[in-house]
Amino acid sequence: MRNLIFANFTRLKKSKLFRAGIIVSSLYTVFLLIMNYLEMTASVEITTVSLNWFFFSAISVAAIFCPIYSGFFIGTEYSDGTIRNKLIAGHKRSNIYFANGITIFCAEGLLFLVNAALIIVLGIPLFGLNIEYPSYFIIYLLAGILILAAFASLFTMVSTLISNKTSSVATCLIIYVILFIITNYLRIAVFSYYGDMTLDIISNKITRIILEFLYDFLPTGQSLQISSGIILRPFNVILYSSLNIILTTVWGLFVFKKKDIK
Repeated sequence: MRNLIFANFTRLKKSKLFRAGIIVSSLYTVFLLIMNYLEMTASVEITTVSLNWFFFSAISVAAIFCPIYSGFFIGTEYSDGTIRNKLIAGHKRSNIYFANGITIFCAEGLLFLVNAALIIVLGIPLFGLNIEYPSYFIIYLLAGILILAAFASLFTMVSTLISNKTSSVATCLIIYVILFIITNYLRIAVFSYYGDMTLDIISNKITRIILEFLYDFLPTGQSLQISSGIILRPFNVILYSSLNIILTTVWGLFVFKKKDIK
């Protein structure tokens, strides 16, 4: 599997899409840093700005690129016949699947690391080394890493099960958008319970528990929580991310082993 991962990294290094993702996300991070600095200097009410949110925002941005990377990267393997050639060369389907999943996760991780480096290089001179609640920050970062792994696992599964590159990219993006829309409604419902006004749908205890579970369980819900800097139940997010990774990997690998590769 090591050779498969090395070959994937070589492809990733040459990928214009991957480089474009790094450039776009980096520009977005720089924009956030500068705008928050200008807001801080313009307002007497804002004396300090924590760097926590910038790091968590970078995790969410990396997750957004995951369905695009997965669809194009794995879809191209089908369209170019690469997967078929790997099978002919004697590589196991499980090794091919895991190598692709690891590559997608590393692509997200590299995107996050580049933006984290920008936050350190630009953020510390602008705002100082201001990390609020260091212990929680470490827990959130661990949760963030698992969130990225959950996204990689989910969209590796989707991309592997669809043989057409265009359909793969479109399906991954549609799934992400649908999950994001659902998550936004879940967020409104969950937070209305803790606010002054409670929605009728959340007044039922069982319904509230289900909605809170879905908000914690869905990767997009986890991403929204960490980007806001408020994870209601961080250890639940860590647990559910791990469960997501296991379920999507097991199912994706099971179907891929039975898939007819033409």
